[in-house]
Amino acid sequence: MKFRIGKSELSGLDSKTAMYAALGASLAGARVLLTTDDAGFVPAASRVTGGVAVAKPEPAEHFASLDAAFETSEREDRVVTLERETAMAGSAEQGELPKYRKQPERFVLPCERETMCAGCPYRGVFCAASKLWLRTIGDGGCTLLGQKKPFQTLDAAWGRGTAAAALAGFVAARPEARHDTIAVMGAGDLDEASLRLLAKTGGTVAAVGDNDVSKLCTDCGAALTELDAYDVNGIEAVLRKALDSEGVSVIMCRGTCGKSGEKRYRIDQNRCRRCGACSRLGCPAISGRSPEIDPAECVGCGMCLAVCKCSAVVEA
Repeated sequence: MKFRIGKSELSGLDSKTAMYAALGASLAGARVLLTTDDAGFVPAASRVTGGVAVAKPEPAEHFASLDAAFETSEREDRVVTLERETAMAGSAEQGELPKYRKQPERFVLPCERETMCAGCPYRGVFCAASKLWLRTIGDGGCTLLGQKKPFQTLDAAWGRGTAAAALAGFVAARPEARHDTIAVMGAGDLDEASLRLLAKTGGTVAAVGDNDVSKLCTDCGAALTELDAYDVNGIEAVLRKALDSEGVSVIMCRGTCGKSGEKRYRIDQNRCRRCGACSRLGCPAISGRSPEIDPAECVGCGMCLAVCKCSAVVEA
């Protein structure tokens, strides 16, 4: 499958990687042409932005020109399919990209839950991303909660295993986004095709879980940094460094769902300054203007201990 944004072209991509890279590029406002021999492949996603055209070897929709195909795609917010001859005779050129507008209500899968569980290993990543004012592209599962308060930092999420490819497309369209946009996904969904594409565009992936991705990163030329998912300050520091570097960086945040330990924490009200730092974690175990930690909800992850600036969080 070939992937083209203007004069830039990438070839040899599998259908899934190419399609979600195209959606990432269209999220950035670019027009993307995919040329495929996979005649049966047409994306079923409904939450797409316009600007993606798929040229197939079999008869498809008829357009007078490639421009007409893109105009239809943009007007109707869908991926259009066109005959190969239309693409060959047309051009995917476009002028300056429109100003990026965040529209998570359109490009993020719905999520009924309102907050992450206490001790969720994704919380540290989204807390750091929110603090650094980063765009984030997620995939599914707990990453969807990045759109909720207090983070509200998730720009797009099309399904599990799609975040890295979508980031590659976004950065291909807007190279400057390499320094303020990340992909957040489960480590088990990180794949070779997406990482190899990111190696060409550059990008930072925050992977959460307990999988061993060292060989995968080595094979794809990705710089790997591993740290505890509950080290919220460490995640922020590593993100800053990765976003300032070139190439592809993978930040492996090690943690498991529902991690629990014997430790529990409480807030010493004599030390607490009511600054709100712990509340910004969005942890359901912490509540109140004079914050308190519910011992029934606390799982002992220690993130509140890390962000408190006045040493008010102590072991219960």
